[in-house]
Amino acid sequence: MPRKCEVCGVDTHKTCIGCSRTAYCSTKCQKQQWFSHILRCENPGREVTTADRLVALIMTKDFTLDTPTMRDYGFSKAKSMAEGNSAVAVYSEIIRIYGVRAPALHKWRIEGRLYEEMVRTYREAGKEESNSSTFRWLLEHAYMFSSETSQNTSLLYDLGFNLERQAWIHIGGSPTDSHDDIMFAQRLWSADRKQCFKFCMHALSNGGPSVEATSLWTQFGFCVFDDFECRPLQRLYATLIRNCTFNELCDAYSSSSLISLIDRKKLKTARRKLPPDFETVLSASPHKIPSVWYLKSFALYDEARVPTTDVLIPFGFCNCENNAAMTRLRLFYGRLFKQYKVSPTQLQDAADHDQLYEYVMKIPNLNISKVEKQYLRDVLQTQNRLRALANRMASSNPTL
Repeated sequence: MPRKCEVCGVDTHKTCIGCSRTAYCSTKCQKQQWFSHILRCENPGREVTTADRLVALIMTKDFTLDTPTMRDYGFSKAKSMAEGNSAVAVYSEIIRIYGVRAPALHKWRIEGRLYEEMVRTYREAGKEESNSSTFRWLLEHAYMFSSETSQNTSLLYDLGFNLERQAWIHIGGSPTDSHDDIMFAQRLWSADRKQCFKFCMHALSNGGPSVEATSLWTQFGFCVFDDFECRPLQRLYATLIRNCTFNELCDAYSSSSLISLIDRKKLKTARRKLPPDFETVLSASPHKIPSVWYLKSFALYDEARVPTTDVLIPFGFCNCENNAAMTRLRLFYGRLFKQYKVSPTQLQDAADHDQLYEYVMKIPNLNISKVEKQYLRDVLQTQNRLRALANRMASSNPTL
């Protein structure tokens, strides 16, 4: 019996040579998923290292850092959760944008050159302290990436025995469980359930996720606030988490019914005081949120992960000739959100109808030069309606 390829869904009789369990129709498809499959493959053909776990985390978000990986790549030397998040942002750029892979990271660490090679990677990409806050943070935190043992309280104890443990106990876990015990218990959890646990960690410790945690920030509705002033929502979630079970939260999240759960827990009055877009986002969360909300996180926070193509293409990024042009467009969208307070819903509607340029030009008091106007005319020409039509035709005619 043929099976579906794990990557493209094509029927195939082929499987991974190493484990003969996972179906891949081609070498190309297997390579696309290799950075995560290598952790599960019974015979991957080389040593699986902590660098492989780090890359899998950055590329898929499906994996959690274990104790050895935290130790090897500096997270155990972080003084706070914020420093740990900043380290993730650095590795995200090193791996996702600059293309450094696990074998190279492992070699750098083993040879004691991890920090030096990371700095060199940034400099070869043309980055300086003045034009990259991520690189600037790396230069200011060299101690986290050195091979010397740190005397600082580790992030493992900061997070594992405080934030993570707090959330684990809250959902009914044993107070005596270690970080590795918690990871083992979660190994069969769905991605949605893991996401809800991460949200509980943020909500119980900081009131909620910051924009650095892009998916959480978006999927739980924090993205609807301007300038990240979201204390009313933080208070709402703090009350909700105290008054619902973890299973209720997970079920509501997976079924796009968080609004219903909030209202059932007698928080409807508080919810109605939030921006109207909050209900719009949560009713589509987690899997059908309009792409403009992920664009907002990308535009407002330059350490955010580069979005997937389904976010970039509708908003003109596919018309950018190079990284400099993409940065220019990202910064422009950042101005639209911060300075001109554009409606994300209206911006999404303009993109859906291939009217981005026309919409932008009608923004009151828009201050742009003639050169920038011509640049926008070029990059904001999209074909989203044609693409949507093609997708609908493909869905209705799967044999095409």
